Amino acid sequence: MTEQEPGISTPDLVALEASLSSKNKEMANKLTRDLLVVQNRLYAQLESLSWLQRRLVIKGQLPPLRGWATSPDVLLRLHAHVMEIRPDVIVECGSGASTLVIADALRQNGTGKLVSLEHSDHYGAQTMGTLQAEALEGWVDLRIGDLEAWEGEHLNPEDAEKPSRWYPVSLLEGVENVDLLWVDGPPGATCLFSRYPALPALADKLSPNAEVWMDDTIRQEEKDICERWAKDHGFEVEYYPLEKGLGRLVRSGSQGPTRSAYPANSAEQFPENHHPEHSVGLDFSLSDEERG
Repeated sequence: MTEQEPGISTPDLVALEASLSSKNKEMANKLTRDLLVVQNRLYAQLESLSWLQRRLVIKGQLPPLRGWATSPDVLLRLHAHVMEIRPDVIVECGSGASTLVIADALRQNGTGKLVSLEHSDHYGAQTMGTLQAEALEGWVDLRIGDLEAWEGEHLNPEDAEKPSRWYPVSLLEGVENVDLLWVDGPPGATCLFSRYPALPALADKLSPNAEVWMDDTIRQEEKDICERWAKDHGFEVEYYPLEKGLGRLVRSGSQGPTRSAYPANSAEQFPENHHPEHSVGLDFSLSDEERG
């Protein structure tokens, strides 16, 4: 007969085993849920990428859309919006995959111009190389300049460790009647609230029905910027629960785009607050908890 460990009774062992079994089951269930969330996120992006590729008229491939790059779900909506609204002037802060996608939509429209602000010679050269490979450079005015001190109002505290910097205001020379402002730069590491100057710098250059789109609104900093923009410049803001989040600002009282502004492809449409995968009967939108 095996001697029992001193100080541990049989009921205590049974309770410990039950507790460990419960914990193991709880951890297994959590792992399963986490795997399903990752699977759904991945599928949503693959589905958006598939729709996007169907819409694009390019010979090569898109740049990698992971890491810091704009996600396929946002690029899909961006392309659909440009083709539907047919803007004359678009300004983007931060070049990259979005530059190619917007330029493709403009070429398909046969009208419009994109002014792309970029602070990096390296990334600017990559963007221009991609545009030239697709014969899209004529649709884009790529303007490159090192970030410099921003003297205007900013959400970045005056005593912040990193001073406020933004693109040279001189890069905006000649820009007028902007129909869409797409904000995906400068990098967040530039300073606190690094994207804030975009709207103050361009507020008097926007057309009456202009929209402002902010990428990465899963970050509180970007949401804070959108809220301040809306308050100070007469916009209403709506957030879309995409992979990295999207904030869309429309002027108060403006009708904005029609509900057909977000077609899944040239033949199908989906409501603006839905995902492209809804068009095939699937729903992989993410809850706040899943996106956190």
